[in-house]
Amino acid sequence: MDLTPLFAKYPFLREAATAFVVIFVDIVALVILLAAARERHRGDRGWAKEGHGFMLACEGEVYPLGAAEILIGRHPSADIRFSDSEVSRFHALLSLSGGKWQIEDIGAQNGVAVNGHRISKPCTLRHHDAIMIGKHRMVVIRGTERA
Repeated sequence: MDLTPLFAKYPFLREAATAFVVIFVDIVALVILLAAARERHRGDRGWAKEGHGFMLACEGEVYPLGAAEILIGRHPSADIRFSDSEVSRFHALLSLSGGKWQIEDIGAQNGVAVNGHRISKPCTLRHHDAIMIGKHRMVVIRGTERA
């Protein structure tokens, strides 16, 4: 259907149609953004439930454990990043399996200690466990606690 003659006869219709299309696209974009925010909120609640709401508290910072695997190290791609030389580029890996968090030393030169004991295999973490990576002490807390 060719609307060119109609727009030629009534030029204001072209502007009205353009405005309608712009408003429609804006409304659709807003609906998509709201749905994405709602889905993210659902996902965050799911991770908190699956991971028992655990977080790591370190030097006044709180790191939520919001993924199935969390890389700790000096490399820019690490999820929890420390910039000092005592931390290897890829130092430790936190992983969630069966509702339990585990930490594993992934070949770090200075190792990983949990509650004062250097680990050599994956170690299951519990509430209030202390993790030492380099000179950084992280404590496992629940989401409702404060560091």
